Amino acid sequence: MRVLLLLALIVLMQGCQYDPHAQLYTTEKPQLSDIVGRYKLTSQSVTRDGLSVMQGRSCFIELRADGTFSATNVPPLLLNTIHSPDANFFSTLVSGSGTWTLADVGGVSDGTTVKTHWGVDLDSAVGNFLPVGLSGHKPPYGLIYTLGDPDEGMVLILDRN
Repeated sequence: MRVLLLLALIVLMQGCQYDPHAQLYTTEKPQLSDIVGRYKLTSQSVTRDGLSVMQGRSCFIELRADGTFSATNVPPLLLNTIHSPDANFFSTLVSGSGTWTLADVGGVSDGTTVKTHWGVDLDSAVGNFLPVGLSGHKPPYGLIYTLGDPDEGMVLILDRN
């Protein structure tokens, strides 16, 4: 009986996965004034091509104090966000402007409690934008797009500049 219990525990442990970027997520509600600013893509883990995958295009988000934003070459709202992006992902990036709000974009669990992952919803009449998470535990915050299954670790990271 103990052997079966031990085997079951091993199977459960191997089945559990972990978002490799979870430690970056902002879990304390930030002040709006601390997230206003311009953010630029500094790294991505969707491909092994680094920023060259952008083929010279910029990727940035500007969050303004008046609640408006402008975004260039950012991920669209995908109908099925649980599947990993395919090879054409970078050709689907969208640009536009609209309004932004601080939002609950998910949760992070330590195994006993779930903390809110704070982020930003981008609302635009021009297109549908994927919500973007905040990264960092104090200002200046960054932005992080988690794409597909979080356990796969595919992200776009934008740093404030």
